Amino acid sequence: MNRAITLSAGEWRIMERLWERSPQTLTELVRALGPETGWSKSTIVTMVSRLEAKGAVTYAEGGRARQYAPAVPREQAALEETESLLRRVYRGSVGMMVNTLADGRGLTDEDIEELSAVLEKARRERK
Repeated sequence: MNRAITLSAGEWRIMERLWERSPQTLTELVRALGPETGWSKSTIVTMVSRLEAKGAVTYAEGGRARQYAPAVPREQAALEETESLLRRVYRGSVGMMVNTLADGRGLTDEDIEELSAVLEKARRERK
């Protein structure tokens, strides 16, 4: 992908639905998201249109309704969001981000073990 796709919190909710199961029609998305979010059909239509304009979703004509599907894998979207957060909030410093998490909410032993495993894997893969 040439340009990074940034997603709002609401757009993430729609994408999560599409990553879970796709393709889906607007009617299916409204039926799934409406009750849990309180969003109207027009709100969901607008958000799907924005996602389409961003290149995050594609559609195929299917019978009487368009069938929407993600155009990017979840992992790619998550990586782009994480890199954007690092640049904007932590000036690109992973250490500053982890330090903020450790100071702010405290890390459990499980969190520390998970971070250690991630760092050790990264070290092995660099060699």
